[in-house]
Amino acid sequence: MEYTTHAIQRCSQRGIRQQQVQWLLEFGCHTWNRGAQVYFFDRARLKRLLLKLSSAERQLAEKAQNVYVVVVDGVVVTVGHRGSEFCVSKPGAHHHRRRPQHQAA
Repeated sequence: MEYTTHAIQRCSQRGIRQQQVQWLLEFGCHTWNRGAQVYFFDRARLKRLLLKLSSAERQLAEKAQNVYVVVVDGVVVTVGHRGSEFCVSKPGAHHHRRRPQHQAA
């Protein structure tokens, strides 16, 4: 898989190894967001991967649990760590929860 310069920088800055990216692309699930494929692990797919690995590799794979990879036209364009705002159920919808409005008495 080809990587952009930006993706290589983000891997380095965020401590994400290329082996973790490969596992995500091979074993992870993906969704579409603004024309890009976003790969990530759900519990079932991570478990499936862990069963195939040696104990040394398992530690590295477990660290990829909250990593995502963005691919456009077969090229890795960026990687990152999923935060609470990462929403897989509604691609493209990164809405923050609204605070309840207090009603005056």
